[in-house]
Amino acid sequence: MLVVGLTGGIGAGKSTFAVLLAERGAQIIDADALGRDALKTGAPTWHAVVEQFGDEILAPHSMAIDRKILAGIVFNDDKALAALNAIVHPVIMKGVADRLEMLSVSDEVVVLDAALILEAGLVESVDVLVVVTADDGVREQRLASDRGMTLSDIRARMASQMDPESLLKRADIVVDNSGTVEDLVPEADRVWAELERLARR
Repeated sequence: MLVVGLTGGIGAGKSTFAVLLAERGAQIIDADALGRDALKTGAPTWHAVVEQFGDEILAPHSMAIDRKILAGIVFNDDKALAALNAIVHPVIMKGVADRLEMLSVSDEVVVLDAALILEAGLVESVDVLVVVTADDGVREQRLASDRGMTLSDIRARMASQMDPESLLKRADIVVDNSGTVEDLVPEADRVWAELERLARR
C-alpha cells in the first residue's frame, strides 16, 4: 500500500484533484468529510463543540451546528480555532487510522485528502505528499463563485491555513491548478503514473 497525502489551501482544488485520482483507481480517505461527520448532531464531538462555543452556533429551530456561524467565529479568532481543532482533530486522526488499517493488507494507492494534513500531524502517516496550488486571485474567484464567500471571509480562511510557501517546501509532488478542470486532467495522468511507479517499488 502506498499512502499519499493530498493537500492544498482552500480553493486550490485538492478535492477536485482527489476525484480525478479516484477515477484512475485510488482509494480516497476524505479527512474533511470525517471532520464534518464529527459535527453531526448528537455525536460526542458535537456535544463538546456546543459546550465550547455555546448554543449560538446552532442553526435556528435546529440542533445542528451551523458551519457558517462556527466558521465565522473560529476563522477570526486563533484561540477559538485552536480550541475547535483540539476537539475535532483527534476524532479525524482516529478515523484516518482506522481506514488505513482496513486498507493495509491491500497493494492499492490510498490518497488521504486533508486540508490540514501538516497542521493535524497526519503527514506522519503518508509516504508521499502531493500539494495542489493555485494563484490567490484564482482561489478567491472560485470561492466567491462556488461557495458564495465574501472576500473578507476568504482571506480569513486563507490566513488560518499554512502559507503556500511552507506547504511547497514539504511537497514531494506539486500540482498547479490555476487553470480549468480540463487543464487538470493531464496533471492527474502525470501524477497517477508517478504514484503507480512508486507503489511498485
